Amino acid sequence: MTDSTPGDHEAPQFSLVVGGPFNGVLIRLGLTGTDQLPTQRAAIGLALLAWLLPALLAAAQSIIDSSFSGWGYFTDSTVYTRYLVAIWAMLATERYADGRLLMLAHQFHNARLLPEDSLPAFNSALAVADRRSSSWRAELVILAVAVIWSTATTRYAVELAGSSWEGTVAAGGVVLSWAGETARFLSNPFFLFLVLRWIWRFLVWTELLYRISRLPLRLMPLHSDRSAGLGFLAIYPSVFSGFVFALSCVVASSMLKELDLAQYSPTTVWIALTVWLAIILILFLGPLLVFARPLIAVREQALRDYGRLANQHHVAFYRKWIVGERSGEDLMGASDLSATSGLNSNLQAVRALYVVPVDRAAVVQLIIAAGVPLLAVVIREVPLADIVKWIVGKIL
Repeated sequence: MTDSTPGDHEAPQFSLVVGGPFNGVLIRLGLTGTDQLPTQRAAIGLALLAWLLPALLAAAQSIIDSSFSGWGYFTDSTVYTRYLVAIWAMLATERYADGRLLMLAHQFHNARLLPEDSLPAFNSALAVADRRSSSWRAELVILAVAVIWSTATTRYAVELAGSSWEGTVAAGGVVLSWAGETARFLSNPFFLFLVLRWIWRFLVWTELLYRISRLPLRLMPLHSDRSAGLGFLAIYPSVFSGFVFALSCVVASSMLKELDLAQYSPTTVWIALTVWLAIILILFLGPLLVFARPLIAVREQALRDYGRLANQHHVAFYRKWIVGERSGEDLMGASDLSATSGLNSNLQAVRALYVVPVDRAAVVQLIIAAGVPLLAVVIREVPLADIVKWIVGKIL
């Protein structure tokens, strides 16, 4: 979190992960390391706590009250993915995300993509992002939304199910179980709070990229990354891979639960999986579109500049070697041919310039993070034995 206003050339302390009331609570409880980020032990402990409290109450009420059966809690896959896997993943990947975001933000300065006179504006953008990501007002709103949403949807979910470990419908009303009340006011709001907190970070990061894209960047059209020097931004989607994995686990378990309750055609299931993957790709690659405008501008300018240079060279080459009467021996060792080839290569490189700094690796990382949990749904629709038989049949 930023404590002071940075100078014109002094990079501000920057983090989209460290800071805020929740992080402060973790620090006071000794659940963070020296870098003020949650430890792996803390991530596992908090996930177990969110799952264990409703589990104990579900078991206790089932033993005390013979008319209630809360054992379904232990067979509900959505409980494990929400409280164990998702909460753990969202906390455990904070350290990795913080290091990557810091590296990406400072790379604009380290790679000298920014002229000296734009450094104050760049540092100001970092300071604003740091302040917003750790805003107590933002976290208060996030917490309120999480509690209100959990309170409103828990009873609705029991009404749809009729009877579950969360509660039962009796005399036209919903009666929540002990575990249901605990999940309603503790476990589920905690899960939703972490989800909304990651979404807030994503929005702050997107705004930061937008503000940087409007600065006068020094873009090199012939850069080998084919993104005029912005190729390092293809690393960015991996920052949110843990969050994407957590969301996909919840989506996959919810789909499996829904498929157990109702029949859906295989086509509907495949469309749902495809749509989810498309949403992830569009959502998390979308922020890089803010650099399309400067990249298109530098590409168009480079096409004019290098095109004019190449044309001047080719005209001179034509007059010297084509119009003028020279023998083939004169070409031996002449540098004109290599210069012509180099100019043509430069023009091809400019034409191949990406208008969005995304590469295949960035897409693959997101697909893996979002797709691995969905394999459970795929295997349910197409048994593993059939998949293996089909693959072996293709090979043999």
